[in-house]
Amino acid sequence: SACPCRRARIIAARGAVIVAVSPECGLPFDLVTWEGGVITLIRVRRLKYAGYSVEDIALSCAREIAELRRVLVMERIYRELHVRGPDRHWHRYLVLPDRLEMLEEVN
Repeated sequence: SACPCRRARIIAARGAVIVAVSPECGLPFDLVTWEGGVITLIRVRRLKYAGYSVEDIALSCAREIAELRRVLVMERIYRELHVRGPDRHWHRYLVLPDRLEMLEEVN
């Protein structure tokens, strides 16, 4: 997987509060952010090949998406998958119970 610390630095630059989750905890997310009253649980993944459409990510990251979906969330808590490809660009996806949505990257 991609380094969550690298991703955390990018998110922190936007002013978000970030907590890194130790892999030993066994949780299906790497980072927890708090920004503007919203909590986001983020799983970070690195791909060895390009393919960032919602359909591509649904296949290549099926396990991570399923694990995030098992986390029960309440209002103002979101689940996201952040993917870094060989081009070193980040791609964000909102993980909803019944679908995946591509989000605009904000650097």
